[in-house]
Order: sequence, then structure tokens, then C-alpha cells
Amino acid sequence: MSSSKKSIAVLGMGQFGYQLAISLTQKNFEVLALDSDPEMIDEVKELVSEAIIIDTTDEKAMRSINIDTVDIAIVAIGSNVQSSLLSTALLQRLGLVDIHVRHINSLQENILKSIGIKHIVSIEKEMGIQVSNTLSTDRVGRYISISERHSLMEIQVPEGFVGKSLKDLHVRSQFRVNIVGIKTRVPTVNDNGEVTYVIEMTDVPDPNYPLTKEDLLVIAGTDDNLRKFIQLGELNV
Repeated sequence: MSSSKKSIAVLGMGQFGYQLAISLTQKNFEVLALDSDPEMIDEVKELVSEAIIIDTTDEKAMRSINIDTVDIAIVAIGSNVQSSLLSTALLQRLGLVDIHVRHINSLQENILKSIGIKHIVSIEKEMGIQVSNTLSTDRVGRYISISERHSLMEIQVPEGFVGKSLKDLHVRSQFRVNIVGIKTRVPTVNDNGEVTYVIEMTDVPDPNYPLTKEDLLVIAGTDDNLRKFIQLGELNV
């Protein structure tokens, strides 16, 4: 693969690998999709830069496609732990440094750590955290974990904040979280005279803008501080 774009090989076209490969392609990466199942490759081949039917544990085959020239390798193989570990070890043998590996149990995770893999992903854990945080309060919308301790989320303006500005609230100094954007509902009238609403995002919030109950705050910070922010916001501050 020769391109000025960053190249990423995704090994395993199961549900996770398939969606990951497509998403990375849409983000303008050059994606090489690899799987031993012809049907999987046939399904994804039109959606990525290149797709190859290959046994990712076969050293000769992997050398033949110059896998060592990609910038990043992601081992997205799910249930076949042996294949995932062998593929990972082979990537290391071929000189790749930036390797990300999905794991499905603690034994696999420990083995990956023991062979020096730094980027270990647990899809089930991440999804569990995301769902639990989303369901923990009906005010939280989209939620993204950006590290083990930090998150980005959308939250409806707490009742105690309605009518007040960011300048009034001193959000950063008082709550130790950052308001990185405000989503507002802007009414528009269509050709039939019906009122509809369009969501507009302000990514540089005006500190003097009075918050309304229809607004959504996009906030970032540590999980502890975000939780405190939500809880205190429910009080009449």
C-alpha cells in the first residue's frame, strides 16, 4: 500500500473489525482489510482501500502482502483467541510496532501484556461502561470514554443552571469540567407554515449566553468531576 495517507491493517472482519475498517476508511485512512473468509472479504472489499483473503497466522502469506509497511495494525479477531495471539506475535516478528489488539478474556489480556502489547482493547468493557453511564441518568445523551478516567458527554442543562450564563456559573473553577460546546434548538418555519427545530452547535460558547432548558451542554473532564457536575446541577444552585 503506497499513499500519503496513514495506512491501517485490520485483521479480522467480524462485526467489530468490519465496522472499524469502514469507519477508518470514512475518516480518510488507507485501510487494508484481512480475513480468511472469502465471504467476509467480498462483503467489505468495496468499502475499504483494499481487502485480501489471507490466513493472518501464515508468515509467508503475510510477508507477501508487505504487511510490515503499514503504519498501524489492529487485530480485531474475536472468538478465536489462538488465531488472535498468533497473528499478534507474527506482526511483532515482522517488525510492526504500533499494534492494537482486541481481547475477550483476562487470560488473553495477560498474555498480550506479557509479550509487550501496549494497546489492548476490550470492546465489551468499553460498551458496558458507555451503556451504564448513559442509563445512569436520563439527562445524559451521547457519552464517549476518552481515557480510563476522562470522558466527553452531552447533557441537558440542569434545572439549576437555566437562565444563568457560563460566566455566572464559573463552571471550570467551581466544577473542574470544561464546556466545549453548546447545542441549541433553533426554530424554523417550513413552506407549510409548520415550526420545526434545527440543532445548531456552538463550539466556542459565549460566556454571557443565558442557558435554556432545551440546550445541550457538551462537557469534558474526569469521570468523578463530571458525575459531581451532574449531581450538583440538579440542585437549585
